[in-house]
Amino acid sequence: MAADDEELEVQVAEPEPETTAEADSAKETAAEPAVDPPAEEPDLPPSPSTLRRKRRNRLLVIASLLGAIFVFTVLWSRGELNYWDTTTEERVPTIAPAVLFDQVCDELLKEGQTSLHITDFEVTDEMVPRISQLDQLTTVVFDQGAVTDESLKTIGSLPSLQHLRLRMSPITDEGLNHLCQSETLWFLNLPHSEVTAKGIAQLKQIPRLRQLRLGSPNLGNEVTREIAALPSLRAIHLIGIPVTDEGLKTLAEMPYLESLYLDDSAVTEAGWDWLFREHPYLHVHINQSHHDRDPKHHEHH
Repeated sequence: MAADDEELEVQVAEPEPETTAEADSAKETAAEPAVDPPAEEPDLPPSPSTLRRKRRNRLLVIASLLGAIFVFTVLWSRGELNYWDTTTEERVPTIAPAVLFDQVCDELLKEGQTSLHITDFEVTDEMVPRISQLDQLTTVVFDQGAVTDESLKTIGSLPSLQHLRLRMSPITDEGLNHLCQSETLWFLNLPHSEVTAKGIAQLKQIPRLRQLRLGSPNLGNEVTREIAALPSLRAIHLIGIPVTDEGLKTLAEMPYLESLYLDDSAVTEAGWDWLFREHPYLHVHINQSHHDRDPKHHEHH
């Protein structure tokens, strides 16, 4: 038994003592009390002052947006905003037509020029009152846009107006009435008007009217009688008006007529035969070209 006890004593070894550092660490760990994690703060409703501040900020944002929309709308309606020119391959900023129109008028006023000729942008009624300051104007030509009778109040009051051309503008009898106040107008060109024969009759009030170029879907052969009652005319150009042989004779008998242009008329060959037989020296265009028998035939450049 003694041997067995000794053998056991040899096989069971005593544990090695811990190092000083490890022992100290273990003691500190055992000495620290357990700490529970901090509890989350409950969600509290915002204070009245915070609610008022948020509401005020929202109102300021809405007011700013409404103000910006108002300013944009006013500037757009006055044509003072730049717009994008999509007619070119590249989208480049272009000066608004209303600004360009004012610039042209300023230049004319500064230099005393007498001709206002707009071809590159559309002219509207809102722009036209600007020319009331240009008393020296003798020529007004708008090749784009759609000015109405309202604009003719201003244009007709120009004291030196001689030549007026308004393309793409649906002028009616009311507009012609505004022009009748002019004592200097001699060339009237309204190729896209909506006038009637009754409106043409008013032109007798323009004492110096010499040339009339006219187109309107509201005119028929009967207008030739009203035109023939304007003895001061020297040149007539009717566009898309179904003038007949009878109407042609009415016009050709005018005492001072020198030039007659008819586009898309209803005149027959018999009517033209009569014209060149009875009025061989009248300068005639048919559909923008000289008639083969026109004695004043010449090349246009």
